[in-house]
Amino acid sequence: MKYFKNTELAKLYNVSEKSVRNWIQSAQEGKLDLELYAEKGKECVANTTHNTRLIELLAERGKKFKNTRGYKVLKPTPKFYDLYSPNQVLDIMANIDIHREIPLQYTYFNSGAERWDSYTHNLLKQDSPNSLRNTIQLLDLNLDYIETLIEGYKEVNFIDLGVGNALPMRKILAHFHKTGRLKRYIAIDISKELLSIAERNVKNWFNGEIKFETYVRDIAIDRFNDLIAPESFGKNADTINLAFFLGGTVSNFREPDRVLSTIHDSLGKHDLLIFSKKLDTEKSRRYFEMTVSGNQEVDLVLKLLGMDESLYSLEQFFDENKMARQLLARLNVAISINFELYGQEKVIELNKGDGILLWRARHQSTIETLDQFDDSNFELLQASRSPDQDYLLTISRIKINPKQGAI
Repeated sequence: MKYFKNTELAKLYNVSEKSVRNWIQSAQEGKLDLELYAEKGKECVANTTHNTRLIELLAERGKKFKNTRGYKVLKPTPKFYDLYSPNQVLDIMANIDIHREIPLQYTYFNSGAERWDSYTHNLLKQDSPNSLRNTIQLLDLNLDYIETLIEGYKEVNFIDLGVGNALPMRKILAHFHKTGRLKRYIAIDISKELLSIAERNVKNWFNGEIKFETYVRDIAIDRFNDLIAPESFGKNADTINLAFFLGGTVSNFREPDRVLSTIHDSLGKHDLLIFSKKLDTEKSRRYFEMTVSGNQEVDLVLKLLGMDESLYSLEQFFDENKMARQLLARLNVAISINFELYGQEKVIELNKGDGILLWRARHQSTIETLDQFDDSNFELLQASRSPDQDYLLTISRIKINPKQGAI
């Protein structure tokens, strides 16, 4: 490697990217004996022995002269360790330390689940189009085609990935329940609180007549093929699985392709994936209602880490380079977070000015979304847009190579 990316140096030496940019600027001005490497018109720090020694000194100097009056030592609250499993704690730690990010799924624990339930019920009451109403409408518009695709199957299983409170599914659940073809409703979510809310809702809607199964899993990495395997055995399998991945959840993940790969590897060759998301428009780039109205506790984890609101400022913006709406917590002071796990301590240090990503929503056009599914080895069967053109719903199955099997 001839040079370091700014993000790589920040990670290696536990400094901010701003500090790295300041080093480069000082080198350009002749104030710092740092060797630079030009790459595509941009100057980066060269990967040399000389630079390595100098950077180590610069990083240590930055720590030595850190303003101790503005430096805060934090310890996660007992509730933090109660809410999250050891593996989830490790995941949160790694994401903060490496990516300067707190994965959004961890905000749907505890009171965050109730807030989400309240928010979506408010969406349903609105007269104007919104993400929930558009999703329900698109499912309704595609119902006849779904029925055509599953002709020949006696029963159907629903697998709801990231079930939330199950509100988008109410109408289509009612349809298949009424026809007597709904065999199992399998709800998967990382939040046991959301699963409880969904179970409560479905029980109230259908008087406990629908078989509702809950599974706490991370859809980014946990396959669900074991849950639907019984329906795949037998010479005359008469049950088909419909996986629902609704609401644009995939846009919130750092690695959306990894999520799609996990789903792909969980489905059988006849199963269907029904997906929906908000499309990129000028209007959608300005949409931040969930993050500013108190309907979603995006900074829940920060509070559980012992971080007072005075220690950070929230910034929301559309990043054209990343094609994503983002919400950052910008640190007003330098901090260290002292984690304790398995009887050991792990300290993560962050500098004043560092941003911790709390929420993202990647933007894609219809073509970009379809290309992503194609690259993830899904075969498109149907794509439709909401009447206001803001939302997309697709129906697909995994690609099959007749000679080699599933791709």
